[in-house]
Amino acid sequence: MSFIINSLGSPGAAEIAGLDCSQPFDEQTFRAVKQAFLAYPVLIVRDQILSAASLADFGRRFGKLESYGVRPAASGNGTAKRQLAALRQVNERETPDQMLYFNPDHSDVPILSNEIRHDLSAIGIVDNAEMWHSDASHRAEPCQAIILHATRNPSSGGDTEFCDMRAVYDALAPDLKAELAGRTATHHWSKSRNARFAGLLDPAAWEEGERIAGLVPEMHQPVVRTHPEAGTPSLFVSPRFTLRIEGIPPARSDALLNEVFALAEAPRFHYRHQWRENDLVIWDNRCLNHRVRSYPSHDIRRRLRVTIAGDRPFYLGPPTGRGTIGEGTPSRKVLGKYPPAEPGALRSGPLEAAAGVADAAPNSLGHLKVADQRHRFI
Repeated sequence: MSFIINSLGSPGAAEIAGLDCSQPFDEQTFRAVKQAFLAYPVLIVRDQILSAASLADFGRRFGKLESYGVRPAASGNGTAKRQLAALRQVNERETPDQMLYFNPDHSDVPILSNEIRHDLSAIGIVDNAEMWHSDASHRAEPCQAIILHATRNPSSGGDTEFCDMRAVYDALAPDLKAELAGRTATHHWSKSRNARFAGLLDPAAWEEGERIAGLVPEMHQPVVRTHPEAGTPSLFVSPRFTLRIEGIPPARSDALLNEVFALAEAPRFHYRHQWRENDLVIWDNRCLNHRVRSYPSHDIRRRLRVTIAGDRPFYLGPPTGRGTIGEGTPSRKVLGKYPPAEPGALRSGPLEAAAGVADAAPNSLGHLKVADQRHRFI
């Protein structure tokens, strides 16, 4: 199967043309898709007709899916009983993670939607995450990637905006990079523990946040993390989940985070995806923050989602050159995914872009240099 990669001119975003994600891929095709994903952490594939099962099958090519193990039991009227909160093991503690609404055809494919039934029960999770965040950074092992399939769009709005945290890190002044290197930050699920929500929560929401917060442990993540496959550094903080940087006075922590978050607001780091019907979007949760933009409350926005399980974030130190990583000590074993066997390995063999279309070679940050906006993989 051959396909074309069209760079969208925004940081880290590209569109794939000629790929049918409902069909099985041979190994060569998937390796090319994975190479494109490492070069462009937001990939868009248009006009995909997918069942929940085929979406899950596609997701499994990237890794193990986050799974909740069982299908929901049927209620008396034949609809699935909806759990109000899922509990997930984090450091041997049960952690409320998210409201779960299963697709009736597949228990690993939650529905994101603002729709309600005639009995006023919700069809899906309302995806109203309008503050920048990386999904599940409050967990010990945040997810690797997220895949969304758009099955219904509102008449306006509802875009998903992505921020390339590799590029934000690259733009930091050297002294700021040095101050952040090797530090950890506290992440937490509950908005009631986050000072950025001060005054924004009504009393009932604050009380509920505090109730659940007592069940949720704080999580400590590196401020700068190393991508486990590309070896590139990126910032791993967000206004939604990061509470403070550890080991420094609170005032300095606030000043550093405010400086980073202000820089990350610059449009040059962003790609804003305007959804079309049957779009499939996969993004790398390890190096991006994202947020959902508002849309009319009377409109319907529906997505199917699969989540690729991740592993423990770590920091290895700054890169020392192409194909190498720093001499820092990881907080976990690196599973041999990076560095490549040799410089330039990302474009070896059948994955090389067709001659005359583009010269794709890793630069010192592991991104692909492009001589053209189009790459063809065969």
